[in-house]
Amino acid sequence: MLDFAQARTNMVDCQIHTNGVVDPAILEAFGTVPREEFVPQSLRPVIYQDEDIVLPDDGRVLLEPQVHARMLQIAQVKPDDIALVVGDGCGYASAILSRLVSTVISVVSSEAQVKTISKVCEKLEACNIVFVQGDIDKGAVKGAPYSLIFVNGAVSYIPEDYKNQLAQNGRLVAVLKEQGSATGRMILM
Repeated sequence: MLDFAQARTNMVDCQIHTNGVVDPAILEAFGTVPREEFVPQSLRPVIYQDEDIVLPDDGRVLLEPQVHARMLQIAQVKPDDIALVVGDGCGYASAILSRLVSTVISVVSSEAQVKTISKVCEKLEACNIVFVQGDIDKGAVKGAPYSLIFVNGAVSYIPEDYKNQLAQNGRLVAVLKEQGSATGRMILM
C-alpha cells in the first residue's frame, strides 16, 4: 500500500520545490492537501506522479503538481484574494487555493460534481469554497469581480466572460494550448 503522506512530501520536495516554486504557503498547501482524496480508487496508485491525470467521468485533467504550483506562484496568490476556479473537475485545485486565499468560487460542469466535491472538501474542512454548477466557459458572474481567476487545464483561448469578471488589477492564470499542439504555455493576464 502506498504511503500517501510520504508520497505527498516527495511530490513537494522532488517535483514542486525543485522546479522553482519557493513560496512557503504554496509548498505548505501542496504538502497538506491529500491529492488522493479527489480521485477514484483506481487512480490513487499514480496520483503523485508528475503528470496530468485524466479523470474518468468527464475527461477533464488534474494538472501535474509542478505546473499547478508554478501557476499559483506566478499568479502571486494573496491571502485576501477572492478566487474563481474554472474547470476543476475533481475539486483539488479549489482545495489547494482554499489554503491560500479568503474565498474560492469554483464552477464545475455538473450537479453531481458539486455534490461529490463538496463532500470531500467538507471532510477536509475547506469551508471557504463555494461550488456552483454552470457553464465553465461563462465563469461565475454572481460573485464577480475576482482578484484571481485560475483556469484549471489547458485552453485554446481565454473567454471574454473571464476577462469581464476580473477585478481591476486582478490576475488570470492559465495554460494556453493551440488546437492540435502537443504543448502549451503558461500565461498571466
